[in-house]
Amino acid sequence: MYLEPGRDDLGRLRHLILTGKNNAQELDLYLAEHDEKGKPKRWLFDSFFLFPPVSSGNSLGADVNIGTTMSGEGDFYAVPCPNPGNLHDWLEAFDQYYRQGGMLDILQQEATRLTAKLGKPPHPINVVLLMNYPSPIQSRFGVVNGKKLNFSVKGQNLDKASRDRLEACQWYATNLAKAWDKKRFSALNLLGFYWPFETVYRSWDVDDHWVLKEFRGHVNSLGKKMFWIPFWCSYNVHLLDDYENYYFDAAFLQPNYMFYENLTSVGDAAEAAHKRHAGIEMEFYENTGNLNFRPRVIKERIKRFRAYLDGGVRYEYMKKSALAWYMGGKVFFQLYQSKKKKDQELYRDICAFIHGEYKPPA
Repeated sequence: MYLEPGRDDLGRLRHLILTGKNNAQELDLYLAEHDEKGKPKRWLFDSFFLFPPVSSGNSLGADVNIGTTMSGEGDFYAVPCPNPGNLHDWLEAFDQYYRQGGMLDILQQEATRLTAKLGKPPHPINVVLLMNYPSPIQSRFGVVNGKKLNFSVKGQNLDKASRDRLEACQWYATNLAKAWDKKRFSALNLLGFYWPFETVYRSWDVDDHWVLKEFRGHVNSLGKKMFWIPFWCSYNVHLLDDYENYYFDAAFLQPNYMFYENLTSVGDAAEAAHKRHAGIEMEFYENTGNLNFRPRVIKERIKRFRAYLDGGVRYEYMKKSALAWYMGGKVFFQLYQSKKKKDQELYRDICAFIHGEYKPPA
């Protein structure tokens, strides 16, 4: 079966939106469905994965595209990030969450404001925070617990590198949880942490498997959960076979139908997720900044996204699975703000889908 929606041990999560937004208006549109006049009608996304930007230009993730096109559009080519984050970047990400007027303050503020208009949501708004990837090419991370941490095998063996990576992750998660307790957000619930590498890697110079198994135990000891959203490939599907006993408490499989022309439907991913107790990621992607730009590409993406909505009924994940949502760029807000009837209809269909009311066209 799919990863069940509404589980008490997962904060009753049903729809997890991935966003790096700290804009009150945009968070407001994720929190609640709005009518044509801008009035909130009912609660929408119940859970938020917030990923913070850092000013250095370094990466908190695992890999980067060095090709000339985006995923699925040509020579997309992922390699390990050449500029992995260091201690300064991790602390800046921490500050983006917890500083006054930061991402969490804004989400708390908007959830509180909407509660006054809509009444209490079914449960406190869940929050999942980014667990920055401890890159195995980062040899000078910084000093933690009085020790200089080296995540690479430069000058040391793999066991020492893995233990340094684990120590940094445990230290960071512990401090995220402590800071949360001090803040006492009345409208929010810290559900856990998201692991950003979309596969689990092992080689002569990196062992994500060991780090994850040890780190997951630490996260659970804090009363939190580990989340993962792997991309569609046979190796990742294999990793999902027994993922709950090793690495993660909740996983959502990316169908990737939005990105690759050779994929013919969301059905294979839905079947794989259903067999492995995983959820599905809903994917709507545009990086043009304008829905009217490159109309053929946008038309194809909208067509493919509608296949995700229709597939939710056909493969039953609309009602029977917890779902993660990736909507790249500002596409969700562009749909809501658009004057075009088709865009407005798609916005309403997304909202209906979230509430389990969507019906595919005849």
